[in-house]
Amino acid sequence: MTKKITENFEIFPWNENLEIGIEEIDEQHKTIIELLNKLANSLTQDETIEVEETFNELAKYADFHFKSEEKVWQKHIKDEELLKQHNHSHESFLPKVLELKEKNKDKNYNEAIEEILLFLIRWLAFHIVDEDKRFALVIKALEDGKSMQEAVFETESMMSGSMKSLIETILSMYDKLSIKTINLIRERKARLKAEKELRKINKKLEELSITDQLTKIYNRRYFDEQFEKELEEKKDTNTLISVMIFDIDYFKKLNDTYGHAKGDEALIKVSKALKQLCKDNSISVYRVGGEEFTILFTNKNEEEILTILDKLENSIAKLEIKNEGSTVSDYVTISGGLVSLIPTEESTIDSIMRLADERLYEAKKTGRNKIIYS
Repeated sequence: MTKKITENFEIFPWNENLEIGIEEIDEQHKTIIELLNKLANSLTQDETIEVEETFNELAKYADFHFKSEEKVWQKHIKDEELLKQHNHSHESFLPKVLELKEKNKDKNYNEAIEEILLFLIRWLAFHIVDEDKRFALVIKALEDGKSMQEAVFETESMMSGSMKSLIETILSMYDKLSIKTINLIRERKARLKAEKELRKINKKLEELSITDQLTKIYNRRYFDEQFEKELEEKKDTNTLISVMIFDIDYFKKLNDTYGHAKGDEALIKVSKALKQLCKDNSISVYRVGGEEFTILFTNKNEEEILTILDKLENSIAKLEIKNEGSTVSDYVTISGGLVSLIPTEESTIDSIMRLADERLYEAKKTGRNKIIYS
């Protein structure tokens, strides 16, 4: 999963110029802006569901805000025409957003949301610093004892001249800021995508470095690493360490009889059975040579290990891989040597594997198709 970025962009920063002086509405405006910023930052993540959820949350809250705001205006302002014009602005908001979404449905999803974001910022900035500011000024004038006509006239006078220039400056500032921030979001997304791809490549390289390419099970290099860790842990805890080395009986004759392609096929089938056995029993298997494998039995007692060995031999038998060159069976079998001991400080990987090899040799010498463990 992609790591979340904790730093956030402010595509629409709040400042005192956006306050209209009515606390309830100012708080709701802040929440809408927080959701806009959340939507912008969700674009940096590769999670369409999160973007969609944030977008829906924003639309739902905007609807709540418009209804709350209209109640405030209706409480103070009795001019039906003035209210109707303002309400029309609210009513056109969501249809415009949905229209933009539909219009951009064939574009890249993030590009479509970016265009909607730019519209939302432009619309909301104008809505707050112009439309809502006007209504707030009308209400203040009415509270000061002015008539509706006087309040509207006074508001229009205040909103012209230098105030109009300030509004235009604010709108221009937010427009430029939002475009720059969108570009930064795109750059971040591109960087995150590149980092994600790099992590994938590194993970793949790591997997390749510890995996046998033919059988897709762990290789000799990884066995040595894991065995060393296991040995040190068992020395520290003074507990049992168990490892088995085994190979396919008469594998050279299988190659000679059926060809190397069939030999590879046999190795792959055996490895698949081993992988399933390991998955079911929480153990690890490794290919350490041509037809040679090892198993590390982590945190298993002797009884559990012997049960797994029975399952191992049955799994190989069920494969029924033909091997007419074998003198012990018509099908592929295995021979192995198991070592289980509590290691001392003098115990080494070489000494333990030497003992396992001796037991493997004994299994072969005494007829094959068996596992020697004592």
